Amino acid sequence: MADDRMNLRLESLVIDARDPRLLGRFWSGLLEAPVEEESQQGMRLRYPGMDGFFVDFVPVPDREARPHRIHLDVFAGARRDEMVEQALAAGAAHVDIGQRDVPWVVLVDPEDYAFCVMPEREFYRDTGPIGGLPLDADDIPAATEFWLAASDWVPDDRYAHTLRHPSGAGPLLGFTEPVEPKRGKNPMHLDLRAPAGVDYEETLAALIDLGATPLDHDWGPLDWTVLVDPGNNEFCLLRPRS
Repeated sequence: MADDRMNLRLESLVIDARDPRLLGRFWSGLLEAPVEEESQQGMRLRYPGMDGFFVDFVPVPDREARPHRIHLDVFAGARRDEMVEQALAAGAAHVDIGQRDVPWVVLVDPEDYAFCVMPEREFYRDTGPIGGLPLDADDIPAATEFWLAASDWVPDDRYAHTLRHPSGAGPLLGFTEPVEPKRGKNPMHLDLRAPAGVDYEETLAALIDLGATPLDHDWGPLDWTVLVDPGNNEFCLLRPRS
């Protein structure tokens, strides 16, 4: 598989928002992530301690309600209770999703995205403020193999179906059993960036050969391509930077 890898840069986690600036500033404060860009098109946060990975907030009029197929495990460690209080003061709220007696605290952010504030966990130690990105996948092995082949992220040998940035920093991307059947478009998704100097259409065709499917949508012309991976989750292939 290593010789066949495309190594496209997994550039960002994209979050649909009714108010991108409000939601972006909430997460900027909680993650201590600096604002990289801010415009009418949304807000981009630079992930702390990791080059080339971002969290983007983009404007949408509406979206699917919880439960969502991806969520953030915020790594607080020994500061769990302090971070919970910080989040609540910034506009988060407690939520019961059936978690019962667990060592983490489940909250919703100001736009009702659920997230977990995690206590000390050895395998989150080098991740930075987002310990994990659990992503529901209808076919976990196929989704794992696709993202391993398509992106520059590599397996985390400690855990099955888990990838991370090759630097060893940043969140763990783990593929998990779906909470419920897929409903509409995911309001959180991943973006891949096509490299400079490589034909975009050839890159797109290679992703389709790996198992991606172009999404039929009515959102008008876009400067990127929306696809669905073998785990039944949307992602975007962005064009090379000019």
